[in-house]
Amino acid sequence: MKSKKTKIVIGGMWIIICASFGFFSPTIPFVKEFFEIKKVYVKGTDKFKKEDIKKIFEKENWFFIDKEKIKNKLKKFNFVKDVEVNRLFVGNIDLVILERIPFAVIHYKNKRYLIDEEGVRLSEKYYKITGELPHLYYNDKYISKDKLAKIKLLKEEFKGKMRFKKFYVYKSQIACRTEDDKDIIFSIEDIEKSISRAKAFMKRVSINQFKYLNFSFEHMVIARR
Repeated sequence: MKSKKTKIVIGGMWIIICASFGFFSPTIPFVKEFFEIKKVYVKGTDKFKKEDIKKIFEKENWFFIDKEKIKNKLKKFNFVKDVEVNRLFVGNIDLVILERIPFAVIHYKNKRYLIDEEGVRLSEKYYKITGELPHLYYNDKYISKDKLAKIKLLKEEFKGKMRFKKFYVYKSQIACRTEDDKDIIFSIEDIEKSISRAKAFMKRVSINQFKYLNFSFEHMVIARR
């Protein structure tokens, strides 16, 4: 009986010792030195400064690294959409960054700034406004990811056929201004049907002869020369 109790006590003490070692080992000099992060490889972006990465990882331990904590720190940088943290061989970390991509220049509440396709405002510290991006004039109270997704759909569906330079978003319509100054209107609620009507119309008639086309109505197309 005593032998069994002794084994239990010894086993319990061993567990406590192992747990204590695991907890305090990162502070033990030779362990800390062996498992310190010596090299961080960054893929997917060139926007980080060496000082940024050094600050994030200087107090981290390769063996006990908290990946979620690191991800949260990295996502505080405006250009980081998502990140994957991988441990390579001892002391080396691999970061795979999914960078936010400029989608449009938005004009909203008397301000102008860059956004990505999710409506996230992009810092001018990392991005510059270029003439290649379309301008989006947003009149609704709030920026809707759903409406941004529909603008993206329009860009993709008419790529190579029409180049949009401006979008005007209203409650029920998206008005598109092309580079040759045509105004083309689509329904927001029935965007797929509007796109289908536009494609069917373009197969039968050249749109070059029109300055205004409205595909937002279900049973008609309004066209003006």
